[in-house]
Amino acid sequence: MAARPQEIFSDRSHYGVVVALHARLHRPLRRFFTAYRLSVEDAEDLAQEVFLRLTRPGQVDGLRDPEAFAFTLARNLLRDRARRLQTRCSSSAVAIDELHLPCSRPTPEQTFEHYEQLASADTALASLKPSTRAAFLMHRVDGLGYSDVAARMGVSVSMVEKHIMVAIAALREVYV
Repeated sequence: MAARPQEIFSDRSHYGVVVALHARLHRPLRRFFTAYRLSVEDAEDLAQEVFLRLTRPGQVDGLRDPEAFAFTLARNLLRDRARRLQTRCSSSAVAIDELHLPCSRPTPEQTFEHYEQLASADTALASLKPSTRAAFLMHRVDGLGYSDVAARMGVSVSMVEKHIMVAIAALREVYV
């Protein structure tokens, strides 16, 4: 069977002081910790840690202002927690110079090359006969099938195939 809190303390006056401090300071300490953007659970844990430290023999005996001492403990617990977190984070930290973060975006040089290729393709398409250009654009850009392109242009499917082959050959010259 667990010991009752009163049995843990050798001095009943010490027990009474800690109980009185807990009654007065539990909420203010939680607010103090949450003001430092800690979660409610972390604030509760740190507030309990303050009272745990106050239960140690000799902690509150002879203090002029036990409340100030409790908040000094709270501030020190925050500092200890920050140091622990910083140490934990620094051990897993990597220098920015050592990182290689691949980017899926093209480099400025690649972007320039793409614009040059696009301009060359545009020039190649502009040099085609209007009917060849129209057949190619309807098929590749608009996504129409050969029979749909043939129906819109009023030509045979065979003629559409020839137009598209001529356009592809002109574009191949750009990309070779």
